[in-house]
Amino acid sequence: MATHRRRGKSTRTLIRGWRTISSATSPDPLGSIISMQREDDERSAEKAHVPALPTLRAQQRDIRSRLRSGFKSRHELLVWSHVAAAISVGRVPDKWFSRLVNDQWTVAACLDSHEKRERLCGDTAPSPSEARTERTRIIQDVLSPAFQKAVDVIRAQSGDFTDEQDGVRHVDRQRFIAMRPRLHQRVVDQHRALREPFGEAGVRSQADAVEWADEVAYAASGHLPRDFTAKVCNPMSQWWTALANEQTAVLDSMLAQDVLPAWNSALRTAASNAEELASGTVASSSGGNIS
Repeated sequence: MATHRRRGKSTRTLIRGWRTISSATSPDPLGSIISMQREDDERSAEKAHVPALPTLRAQQRDIRSRLRSGFKSRHELLVWSHVAAAISVGRVPDKWFSRLVNDQWTVAACLDSHEKRERLCGDTAPSPSEARTERTRIIQDVLSPAFQKAVDVIRAQSGDFTDEQDGVRHVDRQRFIAMRPRLHQRVVDQHRALREPFGEAGVRSQADAVEWADEVAYAASGHLPRDFTAKVCNPMSQWWTALANEQTAVLDSMLAQDVLPAWNSALRTAASNAEELASGTVASSSGGNIS
């Protein structure tokens, strides 16, 4: 049965780069993966000379931690799966999103309380131990292999910062995913489009639907069918019905089935073409380090 979103309940946050994509430590449902707030202690500051790898690993650890903590809703799980795809630079399986979001028992196992699991599955709800086991399985079978592939890809493309003094400091607080601004911007474009139908304004007219569908297609970088916008805006289509009636569960299902796999492919392409750029404190030198 479709879940309807109540008007006036805003889930929208200001879009300011990656800060909208988050973890359990922030008021935002997913907190901030990149901007981990720590004291800038010069005596103990982490540093690296191949900084893209520890940067990526810090982001991957946060994604796994968020799964272990559980989610408030199916929609939050969907948003998290997109972040996981971003941190894997598109190396999670394309079919994983639908398997994750459209399997009721799996969704229940990822929720953060047994009461929510029972409301979703009744007597067949996973027990707390079964929920922990399922989350571990997702980490073991999906995230770990994808994250290792991502590390291999980034390692092959990473540059050395050979300054004799400091290299790149605070590698877990680099602004860009794996220090790649082009990849990072693609993720931000996708994340903005993913949140749009569920925001306070939502998609309330055919003009809104055209604008949103174009944003979704743009973020897919050519990996969606050319008629995607026409399909979404067709008053007889399931997309249009779900958008017009604010059917959150139906939208989540279709996004997982059709859109996130295309976005995942776009992330793989972006990761292959992206160039490295460090942000934050990089020691100056005559050797060409970025400052």
